[in-house]
Amino acid sequence: MASLSLAFTKKCSITSSSSALLKRWMSTSSPSAMRASSETLETTGETLPPNLKITPRALAQRSSAPTKAIPLPDRLNVPILHLSTNSNSGSIHVSPAIFGNDPIRADILCRVVQYQRNKKRGKRTARTKTISEVSGSGRKVRQQKGSGMARAGHSRPPHWRGGAKAHGPKGTIQDYTTKLNSKVRALGLKHALSQKLKEGNLLLVNDWNLSSYKTKYFSKVMMDAFGVGGRNGTTAFLIDAPPSSQTATSHDDEEEEKEDEPMYIGGVNVNLKVASGNIHNVKVVNQLGCNVYDILKHEKLIVSLDALKALEERLD
Repeated sequence: MASLSLAFTKKCSITSSSSALLKRWMSTSSPSAMRASSETLETTGETLPPNLKITPRALAQRSSAPTKAIPLPDRLNVPILHLSTNSNSGSIHVSPAIFGNDPIRADILCRVVQYQRNKKRGKRTARTKTISEVSGSGRKVRQQKGSGMARAGHSRPPHWRGGAKAHGPKGTIQDYTTKLNSKVRALGLKHALSQKLKEGNLLLVNDWNLSSYKTKYFSKVMMDAFGVGGRNGTTAFLIDAPPSSQTATSHDDEEEEKEDEPMYIGGVNVNLKVASGNIHNVKVVNQLGCNVYDILKHEKLIVSLDALKALEERLD
């Protein structure tokens, strides 16, 4: 009994000391006071339990004040980043009809996302054979009694090898596609672009003309300029488009290609297409492939000037 009461007394004293430390820690509201309190605890030799310690990352997130959206007239002036020098090369005033929608219609975005996912799911054309269609005879396999085995009729039941499929798909009956007007889809794309601009995650670059097709080089550029990629980087949706001069010229009027002129495959710079192919959190498309689902799925939206011009011409 004496040992039991001694253990209970020790447990109570430990619990009371931990609660006192917890109260002292929770009483400090500001991050600076939290740091001072932690320094005091370290100098006095007192330590918090492991489940009460706050990591430096959480402390930094708490210390950073929440950013507010820029008001609409000034929000439309978006800076342009020069990718090769990693510096600002000016700004551009984007279209208010496309990037200036406020408030954001979440119901329109939801309808467009559902439409895209249902269209990707498509129609289920799988079909399996029933008992009457599967190959096999209808004669009785073995006698009803006397063999010691379970009774069996024909050789095509679902639980037999080579038999039918129980409750399998029955062809083109399941159609998951839904209809949505093209004007509603265009409106959803405008609101998605406006949302990215409102968040501050819409970034503009002068072009995607990379000097190398290596993934290591491209990953370093994206991490240094935008914080995209890597182990702790964010996701990004990159949009590119060929210059209007290249799309306007026909094959008959084409001159000999210059050595320093960038090449495009599917409307995307060839070096960008190759370098980004092995980065799982970066997706690259032509401006025609810009869609609501990928814009909302990725954190940052990075658009070239040629792609911005093509988007405004297509959506206006």
